[in-house]
Amino acid sequence: MIEKHIKVGFFNDFKGEDSILISADIHGLLELESIFLMLTVKGKSFLLNQLETIDKNHKLPISLISGDIDKGLRKVEDYYEWNLTPEKWDEFRKKTSALYNNGTIGHQYLDSDSLDIFDLQVVLSLNEYNMDFWSKFDNKKQ
Repeated sequence: MIEKHIKVGFFNDFKGEDSILISADIHGLLELESIFLMLTVKGKSFLLNQLETIDKNHKLPISLISGDIDKGLRKVEDYYEWNLTPEKWDEFRKKTSALYNNGTIGHQYLDSDSLDIFDLQVVLSLNEYNMDFWSKFDNKKQ
């Protein structure tokens, strides 16, 4: 049986910055691409934990919001908000498409270009991080 998955985690100083890593196989990437497409409509929102392919052991409470300003992804109390304009969500949809169109492994930085220095870096990865990597990580510590 093929495991379909998206794994999400927070990492201190990952690739030079505090980051949210979204690691997926092709099935997870396609599902995420469809959510980014939905968010190209202003006023739409989605809870990342509602993805069908989300790994129950490696997920974070992230609310994706299509709004007026590219605020980026930031921690708010005990959850995260990823608030971007429809244009930025469309840019991220295209970057997601580029990942699977260009090969079977790789990553993209989903940079919000926010002027706020408190937004987190987001790294979207296709088939780069295996179970050994994730087994060392426990989201409950976050």
